[in-house]
Amino acid sequence: MKRICLLLTILPALIVGCGPDTETESIRDQADILFGAGRYSQALSLYEELASDTSEAGYDAELQFRVAETAVLASQAERNRALRQRAGTALSLLSERPEECDSLSIGQLWRRLGWEMVRDTDSLQAYHAFGMAILMAAELNQTFEEEWLLRGRYAADHPASVAGVPDSLFGTPYADSLITSVAENHIVELNRVPLVRTDLRGDVLLAQIALFRYTVGREEDELNALTELDRMGRLVPAQRRRRMDVLLLLADEDASSGDFSMARERLLEVWDSSFTGARVEAAYKLGLMAEDSGDALDALLWYNRACSTAPGQSSAASMAAAAKRDSLRYLAAP
Repeated sequence: MKRICLLLTILPALIVGCGPDTETESIRDQADILFGAGRYSQALSLYEELASDTSEAGYDAELQFRVAETAVLASQAERNRALRQRAGTALSLLSERPEECDSLSIGQLWRRLGWEMVRDTDSLQAYHAFGMAILMAAELNQTFEEEWLLRGRYAADHPASVAGVPDSLFGTPYADSLITSVAENHIVELNRVPLVRTDLRGDVLLAQIALFRYTVGREEDELNALTELDRMGRLVPAQRRRRMDVLLLLADEDASSGDFSMARERLLEVWDSSFTGARVEAAYKLGLMAEDSGDALDALLWYNRACSTAPGQSSAASMAAAAKRDSLRYLAAP
């Protein structure tokens, strides 16, 4: 009888001891052991199981962080795309409630995941991962270098994708404004790469000049970047021609604002180049400036140069120069 009473006394405790809490603790212990042994993919499955079980009872920030951390470590250890996707999912859930966990730690996990995506040449996902890292932990601004470059290069190559422009809106003023905003933001990011990183400087400038084409009123900055790249020997012929076009554009702005000496200096640089079309246009504009200043002989000289640089060329500048030349010759004739 005494034995029966004792059994009835401890039975509830035995039932509790065999319940869900004990099973959960057992799974957590197994996961922690696997984690400590570096068997991250196996530990990840157990942590994910625990997280799904506890989600019904309430959000567990500490467990969710462990899931994300383990997923990132597993992706680094195994270089597996599926593991990277699981890490991204876990980090996205964690990032929805950054106030319940250390935001810097979340940002660092995003950064590590981003580099794993870079190694797999998954540029879009890497771009977003680095963006989330900064969103979670703004202090990472001070440590990003190559990350800014990677984001800038991707944005320059895929501006519509980064701006989130749907195909139905592509080419509209609204889409252009979104792309311009994205380009401006990434130019600012690229400017954060320290100048002491001379090994990155050329690539930073190349990314910037690719972004400048989507901006408005940045011609002076574009010229500076093109000039620096030219001194490095990093410009291809198309970019050298673009530099001449920018010089011509800025010369017009200088002349309009009354800075004729700067306009003349820019036009003379174009004239000294090897691009025939740009030289014709520069000579024509130098002729206009000379004519406006009352120097008809100098104007005639430049108009003649514009016509003789590319005989037979039917560009607007060459035809306008020929008309001006003939007019001055007629007026100068006795």
